[in-house]
Amino acid sequence: MAGDTTLSENYAFAGVYHVFDQHTDSAVPKVQFAHDDRHLLACCSLDGTISVCRLAPGPPAVLQVLRGHGGGVADFAWSLSNDVLVSASLDGTLRLWAPADGRCIRRVPDPDGAALLCCAFQPLNNNLTVVSVTPVSPWLPLVHPGSPPLLPTPPQSPHHGQRCPLRPP
Repeated sequence: MAGDTTLSENYAFAGVYHVFDQHTDSAVPKVQFAHDDRHLLACCSLDGTISVCRLAPGPPAVLQVLRGHGGGVADFAWSLSNDVLVSASLDGTLRLWAPADGRCIRRVPDPDGAALLCCAFQPLNNNLTVVSVTPVSPWLPLVHPGSPPLLPTPPQSPHHGQRCPLRPP
């Protein structure tokens, strides 16, 4: 614990803010602060949206609600410079967003149309890793830092279009 404070003092929750009123009917699977910014955070929801929020200065506020996915958003990640968000959705698309103005920069469908479960920026070069429910390995679209994202089509696997059987033959 910090200094000479007790456990109950550290978790007194004085000044707790409720800024997520817009997601009342769907689960919020993830909340994450932006890199090196204790006042900017985002949350994704199974209602298909991502909310970008500011905690300070002033009263907490929702800055943008990113809309465009046709299914629940399972995961998202901030780029190193916080100028891009990537989202993975159960609708089978990856989207890149400009959180400052709410613009969708790119929409990339999964090659098999499968739900996308999670995504992450590689910390050193901002390349992406995306995982879907298909029986193939993750694909890595490239995002070049400091320039508009250029996403190639994911490579076709030898099992492209095939589904893994539930039981062996």
